[in-house]
Amino acid sequence: MREQKSWSTVYHTIYENLAKGTHSILILEYSSIENFFLDPKDAISSLLVAESEQKRNVIDESTFLIVASRIGSKTQSITAGKLASLSKMDFGKPPHTVIIPGRMHFTETDALKAFARCLDEPFDNSSRIQKISDQMITKYVPKARRALDEVIKMFGDDKNMQPVIENARLYIDDCEKFQNEGKEELAILSIGYAEGLIDALRLSKGIDPWT
Repeated sequence: MREQKSWSTVYHTIYENLAKGTHSILILEYSSIENFFLDPKDAISSLLVAESEQKRNVIDESTFLIVASRIGSKTQSITAGKLASLSKMDFGKPPHTVIIPGRMHFTETDALKAFARCLDEPFDNSSRIQKISDQMITKYVPKARRALDEVIKMFGDDKNMQPVIENARLYIDDCEKFQNEGKEELAILSIGYAEGLIDALRLSKGIDPWT
């Protein structure tokens, strides 16, 4: 997992897990040929680089992590805390495992406080994760409404185009309704139909909708 391309895949897996409320476990790399173990701080750094590229608000300094080191040995240790706190730690000799928890049951947080060194209060990383569909809808609904307002001004009282304009408006309304009902696929389809109608109206006026 030393290549940043690989970390992008890891980042997306963590994102998908957190969106579902589940935990992610990163068993850090070992190479017997090179006698190489990946340090937790290097893993954290790579995740931050992936965040700067992907920008899905998955990893930042407030993300709660667990680092388990040398589990099963006499010197095993488990340290938990925010990324900002852990990035300053020396975790000692390998091997290490990094856990990015999603939603934690109170029994999990109680166990963590009892058996690990907690530098910060356990935090629900999933609470701030927004699904890709929600990100898209949050971005495109306001954009579609602004575009529709512009189209309405273009056509004024043209009765022939009013049904098309009204359908576009209804599709936008449906998108928000489906999103609130948790029907993500229908919400995305609805905003897509709305944008298609709006683009068609623009094209009918000789306006390139993609400029």
